[in-house]
Amino acid sequence: MSATPPPEFRSGQYEFTADQNRTINALAGAMEVVATLMKLVGVAFLAFFGLTLLQAAQAGGGYGAAVGLGAAMLICLAVGLWTGGAARSFRRIVETQNRDVWHLMNALESLHKMYSLVRTIALAGLALLVIGLALLAFDRLRG
Repeated sequence: MSATPPPEFRSGQYEFTADQNRTINALAGAMEVVATLMKLVGVAFLAFFGLTLLQAAQAGGGYGAAVGLGAAMLICLAVGLWTGGAARSFRRIVETQNRDVWHLMNALESLHKMYSLVRTIALAGLALLVIGLALLAFDRLRG
């Protein structure tokens, strides 16, 4: 008596083709490199932040540079972690079956968080630029 194998499980979700998987895999690889580099830059900023904070504490003030380095550290680490998370989800699209859409949505959610942060930083930077220019103009007109 021969046992017939059970039918292959098929999901209603979309499965990417081999060509699409190669493209997604290449994207995931590039994103993993960027994520690793951003994390390394974040760790470097952490070291500079610590040294600058120590120097400012010993001098009794001048914490501005430490605050800037701390902010840069947080931005780099956040971008590195979110990019890494998106890269892992893109990689899982290639490695798994019947979960492509779920992994794609996870990757897109990580990218959305990262770009929301970048948008906020860009808007804050523009606001600070306008404030700085206004203060400069006010100072020139007054003096």
